[in-house]
Amino acid sequence: MRPRLKGISWERVGDELRLVYDPRDQLILADPDGRVEKLLGLLIEGGRTVAEIADELSLDVADVQGAVTAFDAERLLEDGDRLGRLEPADAERYFSNLAFFESFSTLRLSQEDLQRRLRESHVLVLGTGGLNSNTIPHLAGLGVGAMTLLDRDTVEPRNFARQYLYRTDDIGARKVERAAAWVRAFDPAIQVEWVETDIAGPEQLVELIRRVRPDVVASGIDRPKMIDLWVNEACVRNGVPFVRGGMSVTTGTVWSVNPGVSACRACVPADPSNPADFPDPDDPAIAGAIAATRLFVSRPQPNRGIGPVAGLLGAFGAFEVLRYLTGFEPPAYAGRPLDIDFAHGCATSQAEWPRDPACAVCGGR
Repeated sequence: MRPRLKGISWERVGDELRLVYDPRDQLILADPDGRVEKLLGLLIEGGRTVAEIADELSLDVADVQGAVTAFDAERLLEDGDRLGRLEPADAERYFSNLAFFESFSTLRLSQEDLQRRLRESHVLVLGTGGLNSNTIPHLAGLGVGAMTLLDRDTVEPRNFARQYLYRTDDIGARKVERAAAWVRAFDPAIQVEWVETDIAGPEQLVELIRRVRPDVVASGIDRPKMIDLWVNEACVRNGVPFVRGGMSVTTGTVWSVNPGVSACRACVPADPSNPADFPDPDDPAIAGAIAATRLFVSRPQPNRGIGPVAGLLGAFGAFEVLRYLTGFEPPAYAGRPLDIDFAHGCATSQAEWPRDPACAVCGGR
């Protein structure tokens, strides 16, 4: 291991050093004899082992190792031996990604390791319409190595309010085929295949996931009514994380299921319009919610997903997929849906899904 200091600036203030990597944070270190500043200078040069640094500074190896451990705990170091392994073309292609990942890298996991995880990952994308037509470009830009796309629809003029993968010349064409063509044109290094089909039940999805073997499933399918429960069951049975986003009138939601860790979709009531899903349907508040939902679903609902809505939900969903694929931070919406209120300045809120130990899908896993 050859610890290397990240792009940090520091200044001396009397007997102290002020270190800044992120402008919203700073680290103040006592350094009356200047040894810490000398250590920083060697670490920012990189290329030395802990023992070599200790020898150059005439310090005990244990003291230098302690300082290195402390700096690593603040995520200020990377292992130089885990850097510089990308081909020049890849380093250029993923330049911004690597700069982002540097903020989260450590001695154990470098920025290049995080990018490599993306390049070696596979995402199954269910639906290439409003939500995922925005998610797919994010995944492609991140450098996800393989995608399998599924959809059943054709391109229509009404799609253009929010689905930017498609062009006027694509009207009447199969969405999933055109979406795959977009990915190939954007980055030929991404392996992409497409499946044009309806989803008829969970077993179909179980078999698809077993064949494709994705690392994450990103779903934006709204129909049929039970689709979320079907995808949830297939993902939990296969141990594959499931990321979902959608919109209802003026509220957007993004959530995920981390099998064996978080609550799954079956742990919470599946259908607010069904009184049997609630323990006390005589409660006035519950009865009112049931009645409102019943009235809402009694009439056809137009798709209200304009471009900024689909773009925002697609970005949040892509970020959650990124968390699962790289582990740069834990999933943020696993069993904790992110609600976005488009009627109140896009204010966000989260509430925990209680995990049901007796859940027929995830209980005991």
